[in-house]
Amino acid sequence: MPKTKCKLPKMSRFHFIDLMNRASVRTFNKQVYQLKQGLLVQNTTTSEVKRLTDIYYEIRTVRDKKGNVLAKRKNPNSELYKII
Repeated sequence: MPKTKCKLPKMSRFHFIDLMNRASVRTFNKQVYQLKQGLLVQNTTTSEVKRLTDIYYEIRTVRDKKGNVLAKRKNPNSELYKII
């Protein structure tokens, strides 16, 4: 059987600046936050507001309003990468 190469998506570092009020983030402990103005995030269930820097290393997935995955992290120790 011939070997086939599996193509992985290109990945680069992800930046939040362009996504104010247009993205949601999910953490490793399954909490969902809505990205707000000024790099703040609001928990969708408790309405608690935090700074993005406080939860940055807990973020697992970043999605846009349509539900498309914009960035992902495999484990809490890896970097958050943009999915192209």
